Amino acid sequence: MYHPTFKQLKYLLAVSNNLHFGKAAKECFVSQSTLSSGIQELEKLLNIKLIERTKRRVLLTPLGENISERSQKIIMELNDVLDYAKSSQKILSGETRLGIIPTIAPYILPQIMPKLNSKYPMLELKLIEDQTANILKMLSNGSLDLAIIAKPYNTINLTVLTLKKDFFYVAVPSNNPLAKKINQSINSHDISKTNMLLLDEGHCLRDHALEACGPKARANVDAFKATSLLTLVQMVASGVGITLLPEIVINSQLVKNTKIRILEYENKKNYREICICWRKSSPRINEFNALTSFFMKNL
Repeated sequence: MYHPTFKQLKYLLAVSNNLHFGKAAKECFVSQSTLSSGIQELEKLLNIKLIERTKRRVLLTPLGENISERSQKIIMELNDVLDYAKSSQKILSGETRLGIIPTIAPYILPQIMPKLNSKYPMLELKLIEDQTANILKMLSNGSLDLAIIAKPYNTINLTVLTLKKDFFYVAVPSNNPLAKKINQSINSHDISKTNMLLLDEGHCLRDHALEACGPKARANVDAFKATSLLTLVQMVASGVGITLLPEIVINSQLVKNTKIRILEYENKKNYREICICWRKSSPRINEFNALTSFFMKNL
């Protein structure tokens, strides 16, 4: 009797979590065609229909939902077996799956990855970039080993260590009256008089910025919601409004050579915490602590 493979069950669980073949394939680090073939092979093996797929949507059949729930338990157990095996091997070698949010990834990975590859050449780091809620869901169900996110955020049942305090600064167009205060630390009252631009819902940076800007400034948040920091910076540079940006962003190439002035905000009172986290049940604590120390030294 043939049994489903680990990969087939993992593909099914990813489709169940995302209800989207492209996103599920990304989560599994495979092509969409590979994932589709794996699902078809699983359906053929079990002789049942697991997924209903049309051009507009993806749904699990009742049997598919039931088997997906059972698969999650199996996958978690198998991941624990792999983790225990890895914990006995040479530190930071082999595959490790790291999730990281899009308001952090482009601003730390270019500087840190070459150093990480040099320090741990046997480490095969697989990266997936997604919003915080999705990253933590993947971490919880065993699709990821580690995650780098920004707090405050609910991280119950996870081991969480702070890598860096990422202070907020005010980004204003060069022709904005606030730009004249380049050598001053401006406050929430100063920015409450100007149109405030923020990222779209779903990005935790939006919530962090709203908390930092104060109630008066919140009243002036523009209806425009940027889908990325690149768009947000371009809108500020064009004079549409101002925004709050974290330190790692203003130190990147994204802001350089733009018509934007960066101003200190409330004497660096407001910040988000860049954190690394993993499941408390993971046996790879020594490895993850070593990786945490590396990030702390190089950020």
